[in-house]
Amino acid sequence: MGVCNRNDVLTGIFFMKRGFEMNKLSFALVLTLVLIFPNMTLGLDVKKIAYVDLQEALNMSNAGKEAKEAFAQKVEKTREVIDAKQKELTKLKESLEKQSLLLSNEAKKEKQREYEKSVRDYQRFIKDSQDELKRRETEMSQKVIKELRKVVDKIGKKGEYTLIFERSTSGILYAGDALDITQEVINTYNDQRK
Repeated sequence: MGVCNRNDVLTGIFFMKRGFEMNKLSFALVLTLVLIFPNMTLGLDVKKIAYVDLQEALNMSNAGKEAKEAFAQKVEKTREVIDAKQKELTKLKESLEKQSLLLSNEAKKEKQREYEKSVRDYQRFIKDSQDELKRRETEMSQKVIKELRKVVDKIGKKGEYTLIFERSTSGILYAGDALDITQEVINTYNDQRK
């Protein structure tokens, strides 16, 4: 059976810092070793450990709320354009149905092709709008998350934390509320933006 030595633990932490994803079992092993045997594994004095819920910080920070509001306005404007295009399509269809008795077969086919092209354009517009909205939402979220990560780094250094985990991606199944610094991150971030 293999024994996890100091170099294995250091390698694991090196990869965690570099942003490489470790599977949850490896992560749990490293975390367990650091918490149970801090002085033996790394020679570190594990004084402070915390976690932050970046999704909550995103949703509750002033910048996150502003981004959500701006996004909601963009969604509403897009919805208005889609509704207007849908009304145009409905009118076009009604017009086609009314005129179909008066038009020759060739004219009916031409009007039908125009209507089908309008339907395809409408569907393409909806898909393009959805893609654009997803892209904008991702950009807005990533911008705020990037700023929040800087705040977490600042709090970590100032508070001399040994480790700060992100709640949703770290595999933490349970941690006491005393370890949660999410509200501190939100407050610091909001104060920083004033």
